[in-house]
Amino acid sequence: MKPEFRIGTHYFHEEPNMNYTFNRVYSVNGGDLVEIREASKRIKTLEDWSREFIGLAEKARSEGRLLNAAAYYRGANFYLHPDDPRKTMTYDTYLSLIHDIYREDFETGMIKELKVPFAGGFLPVWHAGPAAAGERRNVVVMHLGNDSIKEELVPLVHFFREAGLELFLFEGPGQGEALYRYGIHMIPEWEKPVKAVLDHFNLDDITLIGLSLGGYLAPRAAAFEPRVSRVIAWGVMYDFFDVVVSRRGKFLEMLLKSLLAIRASVLVNGIIRLKMKKDTYTRWGLEHGMFLMDAKDPYGYFKKIIRFSMKKKSHLVSQDFLLIGSTHDHFIPAGHFGLQISKLVNTRSLTGRIFTRSEHAENHVSFGNTTLVLRYIISWIREHTALMENDDKADPEFFHQAG
Repeated sequence: MKPEFRIGTHYFHEEPNMNYTFNRVYSVNGGDLVEIREASKRIKTLEDWSREFIGLAEKARSEGRLLNAAAYYRGANFYLHPDDPRKTMTYDTYLSLIHDIYREDFETGMIKELKVPFAGGFLPVWHAGPAAAGERRNVVVMHLGNDSIKEELVPLVHFFREAGLELFLFEGPGQGEALYRYGIHMIPEWEKPVKAVLDHFNLDDITLIGLSLGGYLAPRAAAFEPRVSRVIAWGVMYDFFDVVVSRRGKFLEMLLKSLLAIRASVLVNGIIRLKMKKDTYTRWGLEHGMFLMDAKDPYGYFKKIIRFSMKKKSHLVSQDFLLIGSTHDHFIPAGHFGLQISKLVNTRSLTGRIFTRSEHAENHVSFGNTTLVLRYIISWIREHTALMENDDKADPEFFHQAG
């Protein structure tokens, strides 16, 4: 089947993060709009969410609707507690279904599954060459962020391939198989996994793309890795700690910063655990974050994420830089786009692009219109490399505006 991303943002739920995730299950993962809308009416808690999506997944699978089933297993997995045995079951089943759905891509080697040794385990890598073979290599290395997994992005692999680019899509520490299979947890020094990938495949003069939290990770890596020539932050992540605490009210933000400064771990843990009981967004964010970061409690998690910041690193980025934002991102404070732009004072070139509601791309990392964003990214890459002129290897129709 031909993979695709859907276009459009829908209202499913009053809780902003759940509403966003409903949209993600539909537009990115391939769920059925009517089924998702009906399920949304029955979901109030995280437990409701997991029950409903596992039920939808099993029904779709029994009816042979594999793409719908995969979408619902991925949706169920999203909010399950890391200690819940269904967490691994839904992840494994999702990966198995994706390999069944896109069997031809993997069996023909269009997507090659590779591994890079790292930290006593491996970083999984998907490699896809350009659809039209040629002597010139325009290499893109891409990684994910706080909660994505590579299997969600099979359509993206096709986009880059059809545009005549060579793609290495990898899961780093705290992501996908690196976390689930090898227990490699998230680290702020993202230049380390990027170096491992570039060394393993002998890559140079690359475009590095980071998605969501990758909006911090990719620029951080670029600041210390000269083999990166172009860097794309697909999502603004100027300071992760500020992102996490800012959406929970100014009072709580200032209180947490003060308590962390004096290392009041007992108070921090008490306040946050109380907040987690009342707020599904806080509960999921902390449970998921502690899992990724290998933190034993909320205090340990906050102490770790303080290090995920470009505040003192942005001036070290010297490459061509593309910063992508969106107008109604429920995660990212609106001011962070301008803050990041203002601190990138030594880039070779600097492009900022904010996607809007009229483009159906207003949500976090513009998942309401991923097609539009990919076309823009690929055009930007071509503009900033030698492939822009006299290139007959990519289909010109590919670069028409997304409808």
